[in-house]
Amino acid sequence: WLITEADDLNTDNLLYDDRCPDLELILLNSPALKKLLRNELYNYDIEKIHELADSLQSECLRLAMEYGYFRLLNHLNCCYGLKCNAIPLSEVIDKDALELDAELVASRLTGDTPGLTSDELLRRVEDLRRRYPPDNLQLCRGKDLVAIMAHILPSLFKTQIGADLPPDAERAFGEKALAIKLRSAYEFGYFKRTALFECIQDWENRNCPYKILRPEI
Repeated sequence: WLITEADDLNTDNLLYDDRCPDLELILLNSPALKKLLRNELYNYDIEKIHELADSLQSECLRLAMEYGYFRLLNHLNCCYGLKCNAIPLSEVIDKDALELDAELVASRLTGDTPGLTSDELLRRVEDLRRRYPPDNLQLCRGKDLVAIMAHILPSLFKTQIGADLPPDAERAFGEKALAIKLRSAYEFGYFKRTALFECIQDWENRNCPYKILRPEI
């Protein structure tokens, strides 16, 4: 909806940030990732860890946007019934080349969809790409981002740091653990920099004495 109904939803709201449509994107659009990597990879040069965090964020966003076109197509053509959540992203993303295998995705998605071929699905995705250009965070689903991050981090770490990711760190950066640790690394101060925080404050100022946020936030 944030893509297809952008004009209708371009209003002040208390439901989502103007740039980040879900929780994981808000977390990743903050210093929380750098803080998390610093805490878990404390034996490495901080500058290199911060560069790794920037690369990791950039690559994950790009790959999540690519997969987001398949999700958007399914939203626009709900009769397709594409099971986008059923595909583990680790099976369709080459963690060394950092590329999404779009043909494999199309093949997997159309396997249970009579009358829709993978070639037709890819053509429709390309049509969407022309209508809705990439580099749009609204194409991303936060949980896809976290799954991609857990998948590509060991490879990206080896490329940029020149060593294998330590076993303890690899376990710490599993998909479920990563989602939890990102929440733990997020600070109140990060939230205060978001457009969502400003919208909530404006609402509170217009609707005294009602409050949404605790005083200490």
